[in-house]
Order: sequence, then C-alpha cells, then structure tokens
Amino acid sequence: MAEYDIAILGGGPGGYVAALHAGAKGARVALVERDRVGGTCVTVGCIPSKALLDSSHAYWIATHGEEHGVHVDGARFDLAKAVARKDAVVKQNVSGVELLLKGRKAELVKGEGTLVSPTQIRVRTASGDQTIDAKAIIVATGSKVGLPPINGLADAKPLDNASALALAEPPKRLIVIGGGVVGLELGTFFAEVGSAVTVLEMLPQPIAFADADLVRILLRALEPRGLRVRVNAKVTEVRRTGAVVSVSAEIDGKPETFEGDQVLLGAGRVANLSGVEQAGFATNKLGITIDERMRTSVKGVYAIGDCIGDPRAAKLAHVASTQGEVAVDTILGEDAAMDYEVVPNVVYTHPEVAQVGLTEAQAKERHGEVKVARFSFKASGRALALGETDGLTKLVVAGKDQRIVGVHIVGPQASELIAEATLAMKLEATTEDVIATIHAHPTLAETFREAALVAAGRAIHTAQPRS
Repeated sequence: MAEYDIAILGGGPGGYVAALHAGAKGARVALVERDRVGGTCVTVGCIPSKALLDSSHAYWIATHGEEHGVHVDGARFDLAKAVARKDAVVKQNVSGVELLLKGRKAELVKGEGTLVSPTQIRVRTASGDQTIDAKAIIVATGSKVGLPPINGLADAKPLDNASALALAEPPKRLIVIGGGVVGLELGTFFAEVGSAVTVLEMLPQPIAFADADLVRILLRALEPRGLRVRVNAKVTEVRRTGAVVSVSAEIDGKPETFEGDQVLLGAGRVANLSGVEQAGFATNKLGITIDERMRTSVKGVYAIGDCIGDPRAAKLAHVASTQGEVAVDTILGEDAAMDYEVVPNVVYTHPEVAQVGLTEAQAKERHGEVKVARFSFKASGRALALGETDGLTKLVVAGKDQRIVGVHIVGPQASELIAEATLAMKLEATTEDVIATIHAHPTLAETFREAALVAAGRAIHTAQPRS
C-alpha cells in the first residue's frame, strides 16, 4: 500500500498550496522541494520584488514630496538595507509556510526529486537517496529563466529576476531586454532609486496582454521617473567591455546601440521540467499538456503551475494555487475543474496595472456589439488627494443588461481595486448592480462605480460620457 495519498514535486505557490489543501482534507501528503518552500514566487519573484518596489516607492515619495510639504535634504537610498529588509520578508513568508505544512501534517522532504514512475518519486537528500511512494503525484516544478538566442548575451552575464534583487548598488544605467512584467517591474524599481533605465521591447507594445489605453498612461507616468521604453526593438547583439555593456538593436528596421552598466533579462521565464524529462508526458511548446482537471497524459499524474503548457495560466501564482486545489480535489474524487474566465492579472509598476476578463477586442469577437466606458483618475477626489492622478478605470460591457465582461485599471492601488471587479464578474454582475452598490467616499474604488455610471449613460463626475 502506498505510504502517501499524494506526493507533490515542487514547493512553489502551486505545490505548497496543494499540500496544505490536501492536508486540510485529511490526505497523507509529501511535499518534495530542493530549496526553500515558496518557490520562485516567495523566494525570488512575487514577494521579494514587491518588497523592493515598496521600498523604492517610499524613497520616490520622500524625494518628490514637495507638493505635500515634505522636504528631505540629503536623502539617499541604501540598497543593501532594502535588500536586507526584502530578505527578512522572504524569510518570514517561508517560515510561515513551513509552519502551516507542519500544522496540516504534510511532510516536507528537502532534496532533488525525480519522477521515476506514476506512483514514485526518488529524492536525493543531504543524507542519501529516499523513495516516496504515493497513490497520485502532482508535478509542480515551476519555471526557470529563459535565455533568448541573442549573440553575446550569455558572455555578457546578464542579470535575471533573482540576481537583480541581490545587487550591492543600483547601476547608473540599466538596459532591460524585454518589456514584460519582469522587465517593467524591475525597471520601475531601479528607475525610482536613481538608475537611468532603457527597456527594449520587440513587440509594438510592452506588457502585450494589457489594454493599450492602460499601457499608454503607464509609459507616460514612468518616463519622469527615469524609465524609457523603446518598442519594435529587436536586440541583435550584447557585448561587455570592462564595466560597460553595449546592446545593439534594430528599431523599426534601423540599427541603434545602447550602453549601460548592467543588462537585465526582462523577457520572462520558461517551463522547468527538471526531474520529469523521462516521464513521457504529452507536451507543447509551453510545457506539460493537461486537461481542465490538471490531469497529464500519464494516468495518476497531475501537473500545475508554470511547468504546464496552458497559455491561460499565464504563469500567475494565484492561478497555480487554484490549480493545486483543483488537482487535489480531483484526486480525492470530487468534481473539480479549472475555470479561467475570471482571472485577475496585475503588474506592480508605479502606477500599477490590473485587469480581469476580456479586452475590448476579445469582447467584440465573442459578444459582437459591446460598450466601453472610461473614468479618469483625474476626476477622482481620492486620487487628487494622493497626488497620483495618472490612472483610468475602463469597463467593457456586453448585452442589453450591460453585463460586465472586462475591467482594466491603471493607477495607484490597482492591484487592490481589481478584487471588486473580479468578484463582480464572477457573480455575473451588470453595471446596474455596481451602480446600486454604495461605495465609500473618498476612495479610489469609486472609480469603478463611476465607470459603470458612464456605461449606463448616467455619468455624474465626468463632463462628457465617452464610449
């Protein structure tokens, strides 16, 4: 008889949540992790990058607070101290997860795991090899940095999301290859602490999945902070000569060269299939192929998180966690399946970008005639009080009842504002439902109701409805 009901390979936000969920349901669980629990998200991604972004934002406000009557003479940013704070935040998160696992009686096995059969994981630990037998296995091996095939890039020793968060001093000039989430978030951090940041994005727009209206506002707000984005920029070569790194690119077909002290890979990550290469999974170019219940092509083996090949997952920690719950519920015989219709996505730049549901173009393709309503943060009393009016709340509604099918927000605290929109969409709310909900004043959340009023043709705090 198998020693465990479920064994999980990888302790990131998908793997450890699956372990906690299974433990809460009384299953016997083993969680295999070669490093610290929490994975990329907790240890070198989501949590540490946000800790540093909060530090850089505090510095930016302190040094640009004249309008608030704040004058700070001789201010300086101590990167080493900010990194130490970041490390403390990470340590606390990791310790918290380990404590939760212990409380749920989920066994944490530290070591390098290899899937050797649909019911067995071999783990190389500090004290020798160990074999874990389980009735079902969940693969949650996450992602790794992807190195684009650019001439000279590897020799130039580029920074990635982990090494960039461990620098002793911010570079005076930073070149970022790729204007995705990683590139713009880390670019924002370094720009706010004094680096001159140039982002080279191959596509016509950075953060390709985001609404174009939001991206325009974001880029306009980032430029005064010292971050410039060049689009349609295909990087062709990277060379390091001493302390200087030069990046050659073709921008709209014309060659240009950029010089900096460091170059950062901001183009994202790829599936990590380490330990499962010989498992015989059906795969695609993105990773392991799974169905809506997280089942792989190998019976009894499930896969979740960044290692899977479903583009709807978008390498989001909260999606991986939900997938972990679905996989566990399926293993335990419950009727569970992933639903990707209402998934929020956030970019933690300053201002933040957040969206859920369909873009305007996607909504037109699916629903035909749709209506779009916008409300500018410039008309928000709370945004004016904050001194942060670079923002917009945009609603996409469909049908005679004006059901909300997409919400797009750029502005301060957009990461928090999107939660109401996500709940509204999950409950299939209409603009009238939002309008009938009293919102506290003054708050940024009011912009959601104001946009709904615009969609309904009853705008209050904007002079001219726009659709």
